[in-house]
Amino acid sequence: MGLISRIEPSIFHAAGPRLPPGFADLTPTQLKVLYGVHSGLLNKQIAFDLGIAEATVKAHMTALMRKLNVRNRTQVAIVVEAALWAQQDEAA
Repeated sequence: MGLISRIEPSIFHAAGPRLPPGFADLTPTQLKVLYGVHSGLLNKQIAFDLGIAEATVKAHMTALMRKLNVRNRTQVAIVVEAALWAQQDEAA
């Protein structure tokens, strides 16, 4: 198990009202995949870190993109970055 498997998924649930729609509906594993994408990892690397099949990561990516209403993994990463910036702004 890699670094991603040790990530606490609640980091994205506690951000409050500035989170984009869809974040609250994500499962813990989807949040870990989301973190992997945000970190720039490939599906294969995410799968290895989480101890799941690459096809499972692809299925989670499809669900993520649908829930976050984006079209590709770059947009997923941008949405995550925006959400993290919003968290930092609220904390300040």
